[in-house]
Amino acid sequence: MFYLEVAVDLPRFKAHLVPQVVGSDRVFLVAEEGHYLVQGKAVADVVPFLDGTHTIAEIAQKLSDRFTLGEVVFAISKYQRFNHLAEGPVGTDRASVAFWEAQGVDAAEAARRLSEARVEITSVGAVDEAEVVAALRTTGIEVRPVTAAAVGAAGPTLVVVLADDYCNPELAAVDARLRAAGVPWLLAKPNGADVWTGPYMVPDATGCWRCLAQRLDGNRQVEAYLKRKRGDDAPLITSLAAAPWSGGLSAQMVVGAVAGIVGAQASDYEGVLVSVHVPTMRTERHQLIRQPQCPGCGDPSVLHTDPRIELSEQTVRFSADGGHRTMRPDDTYKRLEKHISRLTGAVSSLRLLNDVDNGVTYSYSAGHNFAMPGDNLAMLRRNLRGQSGGKGRTDIQARVSGVCEAIERYSGVWRGDRPTRRASFDALGPDLAVHANDLLQYSEAQYANREEWNHNGAGRLHIVPDPFDTGREIDWTAAWSLTHDRERLVPSGYAWFGHPDLVDSFYCFSDGNGNAAGNTLEEAILQAFYELCERDAVGLWWYNRALRPGFDLDSLNEPYIDTLREFYAGMNRTLEVVDITTDLGIPTMAAVSRRIDHPVEDVLLGFGAHLDVRIAVLRALTEVNQFLPAVINRKPDGSTDYWEDDPDTLAWLQQVTVAGDPWVVPSPKLSATSAGDYSGLFSGDLAKDIRNGVERVEKAGMEVIVLDQSLPDLELKVAKVMVPGMRHFWRRLGPGRLYDVPVELGWLSAATPEDRMNPRSVFF
Repeated sequence: MFYLEVAVDLPRFKAHLVPQVVGSDRVFLVAEEGHYLVQGKAVADVVPFLDGTHTIAEIAQKLSDRFTLGEVVFAISKYQRFNHLAEGPVGTDRASVAFWEAQGVDAAEAARRLSEARVEITSVGAVDEAEVVAALRTTGIEVRPVTAAAVGAAGPTLVVVLADDYCNPELAAVDARLRAAGVPWLLAKPNGADVWTGPYMVPDATGCWRCLAQRLDGNRQVEAYLKRKRGDDAPLITSLAAAPWSGGLSAQMVVGAVAGIVGAQASDYEGVLVSVHVPTMRTERHQLIRQPQCPGCGDPSVLHTDPRIELSEQTVRFSADGGHRTMRPDDTYKRLEKHISRLTGAVSSLRLLNDVDNGVTYSYSAGHNFAMPGDNLAMLRRNLRGQSGGKGRTDIQARVSGVCEAIERYSGVWRGDRPTRRASFDALGPDLAVHANDLLQYSEAQYANREEWNHNGAGRLHIVPDPFDTGREIDWTAAWSLTHDRERLVPSGYAWFGHPDLVDSFYCFSDGNGNAAGNTLEEAILQAFYELCERDAVGLWWYNRALRPGFDLDSLNEPYIDTLREFYAGMNRTLEVVDITTDLGIPTMAAVSRRIDHPVEDVLLGFGAHLDVRIAVLRALTEVNQFLPAVINRKPDGSTDYWEDDPDTLAWLQQVTVAGDPWVVPSPKLSATSAGDYSGLFSGDLAKDIRNGVERVEKAGMEVIVLDQSLPDLELKVAKVMVPGMRHFWRRLGPGRLYDVPVELGWLSAATPEDRMNPRSVFF
């Protein structure tokens, strides 16, 4: 008979386990963090002897009247197999032993490491080290103040740095010195109502302080604005609150972190900042993301990449919601979730917009990490108000949509680390450089009247910039023409959010039109291209107030759409879709919903474009869902209790009716289109669909240009796609498609004069 060997001489149960015998052949091992059941012959009988004072032979001898040696060894081996046994008596300090053994660490070995450890402690800013030093010494750890000479020479096990603010610029020198010496260090903030411990930063293994500070700064937009106004880099210390117990709590957290690092040689604080809000004891974990482009621990040149775009085959693996994707949304979310944090996240927050989970409409708001240059208060207000929107027919898709859009915005921010070329448009020439007006599409009249227009409240979306000075030197960013397979230079002020050129010369208004994120670059490019098509079609339809046909929703045979229509009908709202597809032939839809039980109709709109008409329609419908929370609440008199306070949005909701603006709903005089009208447009391969779109654009006399804005610290690709000549849906009334295409397609018998265009501008 084969017996398993028991590797301990004096076996005992680990100190954190409480054995409970049930019957003759079952033993429960009960612990704080888990319970275990061991079954079999003799497993109950050996329990009284597993106390660390009996050898295997002695236990077998005591049970020899009932069990063979092999049966006893086999029973004990069952406990060892699942790592429930330790060696020798537990001693007098069972609590301490239980603490380490619950973590899978030998208590004696942990005690030895603690006694041999050398922890150096220092502080930056207005922080008292005394309480932390006293707490550390209770563990038996040698604690001493840090000195520049000691680091590296005396070989500290680790360094603890206490700071009044994690963005204190003095930490830069501390970080550089410790990284150069290869010494790991733990950062902590013991002051304030929100005490912070970690991250534990290990050179060449985790991100460094500069990685941490970059993310923290981006989530401190007001503080960054005030520092620029002051003209210095000193942190604005806001951690002023304190209580007698908050300092002690912080000290014990530091001790716990150090003990884990030294004693267990592993730590949950490695690359993690743990914050505790002392009044509520709310605890959060914030991931430190290592940035390959970091000038401290990485190589900034990784961002100086060739602008060339080479498309590769990308098979569509998921198309149930959110477009054609190479990965399921739940897998995408798991990969990106660590980037959501109010402190260290590229996405500062993610919250559900709906008051109640109704099981039908899902909308999320994602906050931005926007470290923007300049000291413009209006820009600061826009950034603070700015939120990315997530929508979908499922909760997970809406979450992913919100996170991806926020990362898309984050990736498009100018940080001064991308290559540019300084020159004037006249010096570069139109063959290489793209004229700003070809991207913006403002009219001469808009430029001529811009000062009055901007002064009289054009709204934050419809500001008219200064005319583009072709003789002025500006920064240019290299992008790639998919149409002509060559480099094109685009104005950096247009390509990136917050480029400093716009402070000196406000020649353009940077926006997110044509920006998109995806699991692959091809996925991002295609989604960005669809957005361009969508907004181009909306602009042509909106400003011309063109009557367009409806789309037959029943032709999709989509149960979700039936559920959605019933849901809206229950709120006394319609739900229809207008087909606004243009000359490009890419299905583009406008969904519309309005109240039918009140004179104020609260007209909601949503848009979508995709080669798969089903996706185009669902995008439009879920975008209406995204706006629904703003108008869903009612006052006692039946009027709407609006969440929205933007004056342009309120004017639209309160004033527009179908009787006064019949173009917002399907025209009863035009035959509805259906799914069959758009069959066979997509291929199942993203690269092929991109080339399809490029060919359609080229046939219309335009060019597709792509800028890869992806960042190496984010597991997501981001692209900005530009098509000079295509329209934004914001108020840009220059000549071209806005006037020509509606006539060519028969939407209008003659072009609408500029002064007869829809006086209402798109309000979102």
